[in-house]
Amino acid sequence: MTKLVKARASFVHNSPRKLRLVLDAVRGLAPTDAMARLKLLPQRAAEPILDVMQQAVGNAKNNFSMS
Repeated sequence: MTKLVKARASFVHNSPRKLRLVLDAVRGLAPTDAMARLKLLPQRAAEPILDVMQQAVGNAKNNFSMS
């Protein structure tokens, strides 16, 4: 059984379409692979998505004792 960990960001100053393009590039990847790819993407929208991914991983470790 896998747990679903959610995180969200408010006040992101990017268009939803540009964010969705970056999200489509990392959707379905493992969190570590997704974060590695986000660090290398040149799009400006990758930065807030990377921040949210790091928050979600931190929440999973702290709140759900996941590693």
